[in-house]
Amino acid sequence: MKDLRTDLRDLYRALSQTASVEGGRTVMFIAARSGEGTTSVATAFALLAAEQARKPVWLVDLDLKRNHLFNTFAVGAFAEAFGGVGPPYSAALKLQPFFSIEPEPEEAIQGLGLFTAHRVGDTRLMVTQFDAARLKAGQGIRIRTQPAYWQAVRAVTDWAVVDAPAFELASAGLAITSQMDRTVIVVNADDTTPNDVETLRREIEAHGGTVAGVVLNREKPDARFVDRIWR
Repeated sequence: MKDLRTDLRDLYRALSQTASVEGGRTVMFIAARSGEGTTSVATAFALLAAEQARKPVWLVDLDLKRNHLFNTFAVGAFAEAFGGVGPPYSAALKLQPFFSIEPEPEEAIQGLGLFTAHRVGDTRLMVTQFDAARLKAGQGIRIRTQPAYWQAVRAVTDWAVVDAPAFELASAGLAITSQMDRTVIVVNADDTTPNDVETLRREIEAHGGTVAGVVLNREKPDARFVDRIWR
């Protein structure tokens, strides 16, 4: 994963000026195709937000079973740079989160539950983790809209930054895009076609989301990372 904070400052300033409902802001990053660098962009944006925030900034991993974001801050270069992850706090906020377990567990899940948030070092950033190891054979996860949950998240954060799986892999991002103030499409300029972007934009808007624009992610050595809002 790359640290793209320097390249995303203009995007952060632009989204900080957009209107939001009562409470903290919510933004989701999603790509049409896998390998576009969405996780790097979402992480950098969340770190930037945490530098300015007075309340916590949540970095929410929508790819629940992989826990890539949590693992990034738990071990390796990002863990060394930002201080690792702290103890777990319940991320359910005493509500039904944005997912359900199917079939439902026969007994209530004990302790903090399956979904937790962990402070990153001494920053205001909190990164989520899902304990997939506690799922039983045959159980799966369904992403749901859950407006009440996202309103509760807004109440305790300055920002909730959501990293969604690529649209070609899963439709999880579409399930919650209506609860985001803005959704940003991440594009690898060297691979993704305009048709891919347009198809995703239409799907997001059809599901009640608002597309802020496109982050153009160029990864060739001779091409600088560019963030751009297309309207």
